[in-house]
Amino acid sequence: MNNPMLFDCWACYGPGPAKDPSQRWTLEQLLEDLDLYGISAALVRHEQGLNYDPMHINRRLVAETAEHRDRLFPCWNAMPHQPGDFPEPDAFCAAMDQADVRAVLITPNTHGYPIHSDVLAPLAAALNSRRTLVLTTLAELGADYRNATTFCRTFADCSVIIAEATWGQWRLAVSILDACPNACLELSAFQANRAPEFLMARYGPERVLLGTGLPRRSGAAARGFVDWALGDPADVAKFAGLNLARCLNVPPPKPLALPEESDQMVVEARNGKPLSALVLDAHCHVLDDGLDGAGGRYVMLKGDSLNIVALAERMGVDVTAMMSWSGTVSMDVVAGNALLEQVVDRSPQQIIGLSSADPTHQTESDIRNVCERLHGQLGFRGLKPYTRNNVPYNDPRYAPYWEYANAHRLYGLLHTAANVGGMKAVHDLAERYPDVTFLVAHSGGSWALARQVVDVASQFPNVMAELTYTGAVNRVVEWFCEQIGPDRVLFGTDAPMRDPRPQLAWCVHTALPESQKQLIVGGNFARILRQGVLPPHKLPDVITGQL
Repeated sequence: MNNPMLFDCWACYGPGPAKDPSQRWTLEQLLEDLDLYGISAALVRHEQGLNYDPMHINRRLVAETAEHRDRLFPCWNAMPHQPGDFPEPDAFCAAMDQADVRAVLITPNTHGYPIHSDVLAPLAAALNSRRTLVLTTLAELGADYRNATTFCRTFADCSVIIAEATWGQWRLAVSILDACPNACLELSAFQANRAPEFLMARYGPERVLLGTGLPRRSGAAARGFVDWALGDPADVAKFAGLNLARCLNVPPPKPLALPEESDQMVVEARNGKPLSALVLDAHCHVLDDGLDGAGGRYVMLKGDSLNIVALAERMGVDVTAMMSWSGTVSMDVVAGNALLEQVVDRSPQQIIGLSSADPTHQTESDIRNVCERLHGQLGFRGLKPYTRNNVPYNDPRYAPYWEYANAHRLYGLLHTAANVGGMKAVHDLAERYPDVTFLVAHSGGSWALARQVVDVASQFPNVMAELTYTGAVNRVVEWFCEQIGPDRVLFGTDAPMRDPRPQLAWCVHTALPESQKQLIVGGNFARILRQGVLPPHKLPDVITGQL
C-alpha cells in the first residue's frame, strides 16, 4: 500500500507502577512516537485509570488531551456502579457525551468484580443502546473462554475489542471470535505468523484492528503488518485504521505525510515495497514441509521453509539463518538437524543453517560428529543449543560444541534463561571462547534483559544483541546503539513462531541514521558470517558480494 492511514486502537500514556527508568510514558513522548512511526491518530487511555479513581482520571484524560483532539481520542474507564464508587450508567453516559468520549475500557480483574450479568447488566444496557465501543484484555477476562464469551454476549450490541492476546493464545482467541460475532482482536501482542491474513479471511477484515501498545511497545512493530501486507489493499486499509474510525463513528484521519528527511528504508516500507538494502534474518526456526503447528500452544501457519522464504522476499529479506524447531524446542536434535540439511540444500542462496546439540541425548562423540557434518562438510555458520534440556550453556558437556566453534570462528545464538545459566553463562563462554561470536537472543524483550546484555557486552567484544521479541520494547534499538554501538545489534525474527514483519519494521522505523539501520538489518550479521573459517563452503552470493 502507498503510505496508508494508521489509526491506533491501543495506546496509553501517564505514570504508573513498575516503570523502568528508560520506558517512555509522557503525553509528549506519545505524540513524538506517533509522528516517528507514521501513525495518524490513536485511541488513548490514561495509565492512572487502573491505579487511581477511574472517573477522576477520565476527566483528567480529557483535560490533558484537549489540545490534541484532532488525533487523540480518549478512551474512558468504565465499571459497575453498584459498589458506590462510580456513577450510575445514565450519569456516566451523559458525562461521556459532554466530553465527546466514544469508547470505554472495562477491566473486571483489576477492579475486582465478577463477569456476570447480575453485575454488568445495568452498564451493558446503557452501552448497548448506544453501541459504544468496548475494550478489554484477555487477561482482564482471566484468559478464560467462559468469561470472555459471557462478557462479549453481555455487551452484544457493542463491538468488543480484545487487546493484548498473545500468539500463544491463538486457539483461545479463535474460539472466542468463533462464538461471539461482536468480538474483535487487536494485534499488538498477537504477532503470530500470518495472523492478520488468517483472521481477516476467517472473520472478515472488519474484526481485526491495528494496535501498537505504545508507549511500552514500539509502534513500528504494529505497522509491519501494514507495510508488507499480503491481502487486498482495501481490507488492509480497514485493519490499519478504517475499522476504528467506523467503531468510533468519526471521520477517518488523514494519512501522515512522509517527512522530507525520511531515508530510503522508511520510504520503501511505508510504500509497501521490499527493502532494497541487504537484509539478513539472524534468528528463524523452520517446520517440516506442510506443517502449520509445532505442538503445545504453538500455531505457526505456513511454517515450512518455502513459505518462510516467500514471506521473507515480500519484506526484502535476502538470506535467513534457520534452525529447526524440532531440534531446539522439541529436543529432537537428530530430526531437527536432518531437516536443516534438506532446507539448506533446497535453497542455498536464501537459507543458511544452524546446528542443534543436546548433551542429554547426545554423547560428546555425537556432538563432534554433528560439528564435522553440519559445519565442516555443509558449512553451517551457527550453533543453537536450547533451554529445554536444563543444561547450562557453559556446562562441560557442551565443550566439544564450543571448541569447534572457536576453532572455526563461528557464532552461537543463545536464548538465555536461569535454568541454562543466564547471562553468567554467556559471560563465561565469551571469556573462554574469544573467537566465537555470541548473539544473545531476544535482547530487546525487556529493559531488564537489555541492561544485562549491555553489561556483558561491554566486557566482551564477541557478545552481540539480537533483538527479536513480541514485546518490541519502544526505543530499545536506539538505546542499544548508544550503549554498545550500532555494529553490535542484529535483526532477527523468530519466525514462524512470530510473524517476521513486525520484527523488521521495529528496526526500520527507528530514530537512527540509515547507515546504522543498514548495519542492524544485515551488515553486522554479514560480517559475523564472513568471519567463519570453513574453506570448502561458500556463503550465499549476496553475502560474499558476488552479485
